[in-house]
Amino acid sequence: MDIYKPPASRGAKLPALIFFNRATGADRSSRFYSAWARAAASNGVIGILPDLRDGNEAADFRILLSFLERHASEQGIDSIAVYAGSGNVSSAFPVVEDPALTSIKAAVMYYGSANIERFRLDLPVLYVRAGLDRPPVNEAIAKLATQAIAQNAPLTLLNHAGGHHAFEIADNNDVTRQVIADTLDFVKRATSPAYQAALRASVPEATAAGYVQTGKFHEAAATYSSMVAARPEDARLRLAYGEALLGDGQAAAACSEFDKLRDKGLGYRDLGLPAARACLQKGDPEAAIAWLRTIPSRFLPPSIGQDPAFAALRNRPDFLALFERR
Repeated sequence: MDIYKPPASRGAKLPALIFFNRATGADRSSRFYSAWARAAASNGVIGILPDLRDGNEAADFRILLSFLERHASEQGIDSIAVYAGSGNVSSAFPVVEDPALTSIKAAVMYYGSANIERFRLDLPVLYVRAGLDRPPVNEAIAKLATQAIAQNAPLTLLNHAGGHHAFEIADNNDVTRQVIADTLDFVKRATSPAYQAALRASVPEATAAGYVQTGKFHEAAATYSSMVAARPEDARLRLAYGEALLGDGQAAAACSEFDKLRDKGLGYRDLGLPAARACLQKGDPEAAIAWLRTIPSRFLPPSIGQDPAFAALRNRPDFLALFERR
């Protein structure tokens, strides 16, 4: 590998950015990647250009990572991030999302896509899209980014609307320079100890929220249950737990959780609507109406009148009266 270090970095501990690129020997330091590594070094990031053999990229990368983990101190490395672009993304993205590779603290993926089933919730990813790229490429990026967000993964999508594929060399302008600067700032920020600590602390709750967003309500309820036991006074957490129970079909348990949240300062609709749904599913229409009444008329969505979840109430005078209040 070739290692590009910032000037006067002796004794300093800095983040390293590995450029995951299918190349060996002199090819690994092509004009494109050597420029990237110099840009990284000039911005306080150690740039690493390794040998990754064609067809053996993932295995070679793991060997490299193991070496850097053992020799991080002598190389002045305090954290590791990975960049991949274009066709390299299909190999690199699944590797960095391997939950066992916890030494990778951040990743940057440029104008490429991959097949990923499950995203890490402890890995911040900057996903950069070139707006003038070919439609199939950007369609694949949109699909993968949507999947990551549904799982509640810490992915940031940066859209270079006027950028072509490989805009670093194709589009020499201030917008491209800003995207490159934002990329290197992301690497430094996302690998910092404070950022990493905050991210790790949020993983349990982020995991449960991801389960909800992907329809895995049973897993969400189980995850929230243990957190609520540890933080029983956290009203927002208990609200999320009640919603997960409702999604899992445990209407009575959900109704009980919502009852504990009266007068806890939650939003009228945030609490009133799921509580009304839970009580109605439990078989208690009077309690459902009572919960709907807690929502001031100006905040009660008119669509509730036609919501299939409240179809059983549709002909009740007390339900219709809710909308006359408006």
